[in-house]
Amino acid sequence: MSLQQALPVRAWEEIVTCTVLGDSIAKGYSSDKANEIKCYGRIITEQIAEENEIYFDYQNYAKNGLDTQGLNEKVLSRDTVKRNLNKSDIILLTMGSNDLLNEFKRESQEILNSDTKFRSAPQAMNELQEAVKKNPLIVLKIIDALSSWDYGSFEAQWAEAMETITQQKKDNAQIIVTNIYNPIYNMQLPGTMNKVVEDIIQNMNSIIEKRAEEFDYKVVDLFNSNIVAFVQGDGLHPSQEGQQLIATMVYDKIEPDPDTNTQSVDGEAIKGESQQPKPADQSEQTTPENQDQPPDTTSQSKNQSNQGKYSYFVPTILLVILAGVLVITIRRKKKK
Repeated sequence: MSLQQALPVRAWEEIVTCTVLGDSIAKGYSSDKANEIKCYGRIITEQIAEENEIYFDYQNYAKNGLDTQGLNEKVLSRDTVKRNLNKSDIILLTMGSNDLLNEFKRESQEILNSDTKFRSAPQAMNELQEAVKKNPLIVLKIIDALSSWDYGSFEAQWAEAMETITQQKKDNAQIIVTNIYNPIYNMQLPGTMNKVVEDIIQNMNSIIEKRAEEFDYKVVDLFNSNIVAFVQGDGLHPSQEGQQLIATMVYDKIEPDPDTNTQSVDGEAIKGESQQPKPADQSEQTTPENQDQPPDTTSQSKNQSNQGKYSYFVPTILLVILAGVLVITIRRKKKK
C-alpha cells in the first residue's frame, strides 16, 4: 500500500504552512550521500498540498546531532524560526535521541579514559566492546553511569523548548511530536546494557507524554512501532521506508484545518470556498509537484464573486415583481 493510499484526506485553505524541528531523524539524514532521503515532514506537507491542490510553505530547522539543549540555544532562539512558528499550521518535532546518545558517548569516553572524542554511538560502542574484552568490569561502570541518568535536566530542557514553541505558535496551530525509539536497538550491547538503555528511553518517553496536555501537543509512539526494522546501514537512522512509516503515523494525528469550510460526503472530504494564498515570509512556497502552474486563484475569486452577485440579484427581482402585482391588485379594488 502506497503512502498516498494510507493517508486520509485533509482539507485546508489555499496554503498549508509546516515547520519541522529536531534532530537528524527530522532532518532526513542519509548515511549514503548518493541517495537523498525525504524526511517525514516534507512527505506530509507535500501530501496535504497534493490532496487539496493548494500551495505549501515548508521550513525544516532540524540539525544532525541536535539535543534539547541545542534546540533551545541554537534554533528556538532565532528570530527567523520564531516568525515561522508564528505562521505555521503544523509544527513537527523529533527530539531526545541525541540526549541519550551524547550522554552515552560522554560516559564511555570518561570510563575508557580515552582522549578520542567519539563522534558517533557506533564508534563509542566499538571502543567499549574492545575494552570489555580486556576488562569485563567496565560494563558495570557503564551501567552504573547510565542508571544515574539526569532526567530532571532533560525534562527542564524539554519544557523550555515546548514553552517557546507554544508561546510563538498561532492559536490553531497543531503540534505533533514523536517519542523516542531505541536508536541502538540493533546493536549488541555488553551485559545488561540493552535493558538499561530501554528503561532510560521509556522514562524519557514518559516525560514527553506527561507534558503533552500542558503544552497541547500530540505524541506519536515510535517506541512501540516497528520503525527499527526500517533503518539505514548505520543501524540508527530511518531509511526512506522508515521516514514514510513515520509520516503515516504522524499524519494520522493531524486534524483537518478547523478554519476551512469543509463538509464530508460518503467519507470523502469536499473543499469549501477557497481563500487567496497567504504571502510567504522568507519561506519556500510552492505548488504540488504534479502542477505545472499555480491554481488560478484570481479567476476563482471572480467566479465566487459573480456567484454571490447572482444569488442576491435573483431574489431581488422576484420581490420587485411581487410588489408590483400587489400594488396593481390594490388599485383595481379601489376603482371597484
